[in-house]
Amino acid sequence: MLIDTPTLCATCPVLAVGSAPDALDAVAGGITTISLARGQVRTCEDLSHHFALVRRGALKVEFLNTDGQPEVSGFLFAGEPLVCSIGTEDVAITALEETVICDVRPDRIARELPGAAQIVNAFAEAVADQAGVDQRRLIHARSGTIPDRLHWFIRDLAARQGGPRVRLPMSRSEIAHYLDTSAESVSRAFTQLRNAGMIERVSPREFTLQA
Repeated sequence: MLIDTPTLCATCPVLAVGSAPDALDAVAGGITTISLARGQVRTCEDLSHHFALVRRGALKVEFLNTDGQPEVSGFLFAGEPLVCSIGTEDVAITALEETVICDVRPDRIARELPGAAQIVNAFAEAVADQAGVDQRRLIHARSGTIPDRLHWFIRDLAARQGGPRVRLPMSRSEIAHYLDTSAESVSRAFTQLRNAGMIERVSPREFTLQA
């Protein structure tokens, strides 16, 4: 479902260009929102020439590897832009919970207003930066022992979620796929990290990262 969005998020790249009222005037009509129910899958073919950012919720991002199998390339949270392709492959997204995406259409941004070109550039730079971050994250996620990979993953989520308590909207099997291992190995790694005092379990999908 598409609906107009009358406000800008605190992390919107537009705000790096100008004040909120001025920026909102420039992008009025250029940003709509896409609502996804938990578990809903969407391809990104129609977003390839737009800019898409997570407004709230969480996404799993997948692409087809060289064997033609879906591969988890990352997870996105509020404020993070979506990179719609990896190499020549378009990605698919799955909502891990109820999620809203901002769909920014450059051709609908009011070009005659001051700062319009800078706004489009700000979105392009945000997507380019995210592509580099996603690649570095995937390298970290698949380097070292399984407990090391999982500990890095939890620390990374803590930094992105803004505190030591980490919420895991994804399943153990999805974490395992991202870390390039098995769900059983991930479960054992969780136990090892808890026994070592590195994390504390709050609920099946919430942990506190220990200093």
